[in-house]
Amino acid sequence: MALSAKERDNRFCVSCHLHDEKFARLTSVTSTDLVGVHHRKDATVGCIACHGGADPGMRLTVWALASFDTVKFLAGDYREPTQMRLTLRDAECRRCHTPILGRSRASTFGAEEETEGRAGTSYHAIREHDPVRIPCIRCHTSHTTDGDSASLFISKARVVPLCRECHKEM
Repeated sequence: MALSAKERDNRFCVSCHLHDEKFARLTSVTSTDLVGVHHRKDATVGCIACHGGADPGMRLTVWALASFDTVKFLAGDYREPTQMRLTLRDAECRRCHTPILGRSRASTFGAEEETEGRAGTSYHAIREHDPVRIPCIRCHTSHTTDGDSASLFISKARVVPLCRECHKEM
């Protein structure tokens, strides 16, 4: 399908969504946000990888919204949204990140491979966190630059308040 081929071109996305700054970070030689890290590891990862919908229902919803936006754009009535109208769900992240801590990534997050799920300093490595339902994007923000590559661009300023919701003593 022509649309599927076109939407894999990040410039196609940027042409309407006015995200030149985010596109520059995506394609930068040095990653300054989490999206850039993903793209550097796999150059086929682009806008649609996260924003395309992980399942057929969401995929159709994305296309319907894009069609509606296209009609508005052609009619001269399109305004760039100030926030996402379709929030990324954990399903979009888990297409690539299942299990969350793969063997090669476990030590990156501070958990030893042999103790994954039972110990370590990584949130994901502590089984007591399993029943806690925090969407991936609450901690793992893709387009923010207030983190660094060592922490995989997870901002302490954003994450610590989430931790304090349960861990008052922090």
